[in-house]
Amino acid sequence: MHRVFGLTRKKLIEARQINFAYKESSNLWQDNLDFTVYSGERIWLAGNNGSGKSTLLKLITSTLEPTEGTMYRTDNLQYVYLDQEYSLIRSSSTILEQVASFNSVMAEHELKICLNRFLFPQKVWDKKCAYLSGGERMRLVLCCLMVSQSTPDVIIADEPTNNIDIANIHILTDVLKDYEGTLIVVSHDMTFIEDLKISKKILL
Repeated sequence: MHRVFGLTRKKLIEARQINFAYKESSNLWQDNLDFTVYSGERIWLAGNNGSGKSTLLKLITSTLEPTEGTMYRTDNLQYVYLDQEYSLIRSSSTILEQVASFNSVMAEHELKICLNRFLFPQKVWDKKCAYLSGGERMRLVLCCLMVSQSTPDVIIADEPTNNIDIANIHILTDVLKDYEGTLIVVSHDMTFIEDLKISKKILL
């Protein structure tokens, strides 16, 4: 446990001298990485294009494993990965089906209330997700998170403001500001980063 300003925070993720090399390539980072992620932290993962930010996210989520060092993750760590394609969304589902898939016990009228909150009126509930714009897909993912039966320990967002307009960025910002878990963000949008009150920076 880690105590900050009188609050006890749980260690969720720890990188111990990690590095990664793709097949027949040299290490991605000149220096091995060491960092710890605690519950409730808001972290900005920063670096130039090609610095390995997306690879590090894959190491954090165990999609990849380090070729050097050790990546510790607490048991039963639950995370949501908001990639730039919003791959949490099934293209073959309707908007209502997608939201319902995140909570099998919530009454349908409550799901519909949440859809309305995220600007999905009744006339679009039967629309296939394949036809949604980037901003609509982002709002639908947020709606799914709001109705989910379990709150994730960590939300990981990879350039979430790309290809969405200002109105949708404001919706995204408001939801993430209200989220009380750990947030790890990759973004070049400094206004977005400042609005989220990021407390920690990992620079690659």
